[in-house]
Amino acid sequence: MILDFIAGAAIAALAGMGVGGGGLLVIYTTYAEQMSITEARGLNLLFFAVSALAAIPYHLRHRSLPWRTVLHLILYALPGAVLGSAIGRMLSEDAMRRCFGGFLLISGALILWKQRRSRRQKAERPKI
Repeated sequence: MILDFIAGAAIAALAGMGVGGGGLLVIYTTYAEQMSITEARGLNLLFFAVSALAAIPYHLRHRSLPWRTVLHLILYALPGAVLGSAIGRMLSEDAMRRCFGGFLLISGALILWKQRRSRRQKAERPKI
């Protein structure tokens, strides 16, 4: 129980710094807690919903929500969530684990590639 608290606090702190907290949460719950991938996905969604709801007052107070973008995201996310849920019900546990692992590898590789490209572009700029 104490390990769960420490892991949850660490994952929340990393998520607050921009690291994919949901991915870390799924990895922790499936391997350390032996939770099924379906249960881990549900917990991940709950974690995300609570985090998002907690952030709304801050963004409202600071007027930092681009409402047009938020509306577009909602309109696209709802059909995507329904489609993803339908696909998730058709896949086996093993297939879902493999898809999730592939997603993490691809997203990590893209982040590293973008950072490397950004550093290279900064290095190539002439200094004035």
